[in-house]
Formats: sequence, structure tokens, C-alpha cells
Amino acid sequence: MRRVAVGSIVAALFAAPVFASVALLDTDGDSLVSFEEMSAVYEDFTEEDFAEIDTSGDGLVDETELAAAIEAEMIEAPGE
Repeated sequence: MRRVAVGSIVAALFAAPVFASVALLDTDGDSLVSFEEMSAVYEDFTEEDFAEIDTSGDGLVDETELAAAIEAEMIEAPGE
């Protein structure tokens, strides 16, 4: 039980920067990031770049997709 609690805390600490990243990009408050929101922050960001990050293909980037893109060094974390 103790390992689960520690694991949850560690996971939350690593996830916190991603939620902060989504908040920095999300201008309409829906907790998702659109192409327009990303291209406003990332210079020379293309629809092809967005499609690579939007692995679900729903036209929006969620915190999991954003975290994966940052981890894969496809983009820098916002604010860096």
C-alpha cells in the first residue's frame, strides 16, 4: 500500500508541469489545446506538426499528448 501511495505522489509531481503547460497554451479554458492555440505560442508551427502531436486525431491536444510531445522533444514545454 505504501508503494502505491509513493508512486501516486511521484506521478503527480511529474504530471504537474504538463497540466501547467496545458494551462499556458489553453486560452479558451477547455483544458485542451487547439492548433490555433499552439501556433500562437510556437513560431513556425504547422498543421502537420499538430497532427503528429494529436495522436487521437480529434483535432485537439490533451495533457497526455502534450506530455508525450514534450518528452519526445517534438516541442519545448511552454515557458521554456
